[in-house]
Amino acid sequence: MRLLAKVMEANEMKTATAIIIALLIGFGSSFVIFNPNQTSTLSGETRSKQQYTCGMHPEIISDEPGYCTICGMKLTLKKDGYGSSGGLIVIDPTMIQNMGLKTTKASYRSISKSIHTFGKIKYSVPLVQTVNIKISGWVEKLFVDYEGAIVKSGQPLLKLYSPELVAAQREYLVALENKRKLSTTTISAISASDKLLEASIMRLQNWDISPDQIQNLAVTGKLEKSMIIRSPFDGVVISKKIVTGDYLKAGAEAFRIADISEVWAVAQIYEQDIPFVSLGQKAKVELPYMPGQVFKAEVAYISPYLGNDRQVEIRLNLQNPDFQLKPDMYAEIIFESQMLGDRLTLPLKAVINSGKKEIVYVAFDDGSFEPRIVRTGAVVGDDFVEIISGLSEGEGVVVSGQFLLDSESRLNETLTFTHQQGHESDTHQKQTNLPDHDDETDTVKKHKTMELSGIYTCPMPEHYHILQYGEGKCDECGMDLVPVEKTDNTEVYFCPMVECQVVSTEPGNCPKCGMHLIILKHGQDHD
Repeated sequence: MRLLAKVMEANEMKTATAIIIALLIGFGSSFVIFNPNQTSTLSGETRSKQQYTCGMHPEIISDEPGYCTICGMKLTLKKDGYGSSGGLIVIDPTMIQNMGLKTTKASYRSISKSIHTFGKIKYSVPLVQTVNIKISGWVEKLFVDYEGAIVKSGQPLLKLYSPELVAAQREYLVALENKRKLSTTTISAISASDKLLEASIMRLQNWDISPDQIQNLAVTGKLEKSMIIRSPFDGVVISKKIVTGDYLKAGAEAFRIADISEVWAVAQIYEQDIPFVSLGQKAKVELPYMPGQVFKAEVAYISPYLGNDRQVEIRLNLQNPDFQLKPDMYAEIIFESQMLGDRLTLPLKAVINSGKKEIVYVAFDDGSFEPRIVRTGAVVGDDFVEIISGLSEGEGVVVSGQFLLDSESRLNETLTFTHQQGHESDTHQKQTNLPDHDDETDTVKKHKTMELSGIYTCPMPEHYHILQYGEGKCDECGMDLVPVEKTDNTEVYFCPMVECQVVSTEPGNCPKCGMHLIILKHGQDHD
């Protein structure tokens, strides 16, 4: 009977269990049927799982709150899991203050600029003239026998002996005598003699024999064996290619003379200064050897191409009536220029130039920041830069600390890509290869470490003064350092600016940033 009772009791238990299971199945089915959105909601929660990261080290990402394993700061909630939606970077207000972020607004202003550059005084090439010999002969005498000599217009340069000159003078005298003899003959004979005389005069004039010299020859009848070659204008001899006794053929170059009553100032300007310089623009020129004296100049030429040093050559014309400006002198050239109309500008330091693109970080009122590509124009000294596109007037832009934001943005892009590539394989591995509860995986160890401050000390109480961020060995006993939270060491002070990496056993100020050191209390948030 007892056996029968037990069998019946067991059957009743099985029946009750079956009923409960059936009810659960029915409840679950009805839940799915009457709540079709629940599955997508759950999957959405999985996709938007909250994650935490370090404000200073965004590569540290955790699914649970804790502390950064590098600097010990408290992890903060990361928006949208990996990365930030739409490229936005969201930072805690306290962290913004600690990072020293400062902003300014893009605004329109009149762009004026003072450009200082250095150059040299040069000859004006159009005012350089060559003195050529028009008749063959020998250099009988040099009146100017060195380069650099200053000459005046009409000043004798050399005396040239030429047999051809003697023959030409004799022809002139013969033609002149024939005209006198034929003055009483027929008209045709007179005309022929006149043409012969004109041809002989023209020949002498082509050899730079002056009308006065020809007239003197007609009066005296005395032949000149030599002729004087004179300077065509005031200037400086920059080249002399002859010496006394040289034989020169017709067309040979004897001297090269530069008229320096007007000279060039030749200088280089950087490509960002090109918009501020134009043809005809006025400039000032100063010379070191004449302090306080200013020469007026005008831009006469701007090179159409850049040199290898990314500079463009400009030339300015200067009047030099007293020859005070001497070629090859160094000169300082000053442009005062202004671009037409107001231009949208930003402080130059707000723009991060990566080589391929220029980026600014736009600040929003909710504490978020957006990296934005801009196109820049003219640069005003070391202060402002023109913004051609990418920004609007009144938008706030970070001008201090933007490089930290740039680092955050680049790391987020990398982490987002890495997460997207490995998310499916990581999820599959977690579902199919779950660790035993007794096995402590690297991930579990990492999460445990996140609960610590990141400050390590020696486990020997007499060596508690050995403190540092991160693992290591005691300098005095050689033992492995352990997290300070695992010891009885309560005299630990650290700088709240974790990038300083300053920790001490005594209160005071951080030697790097000057902030007050704060005490580390075990079990208290280290933020």
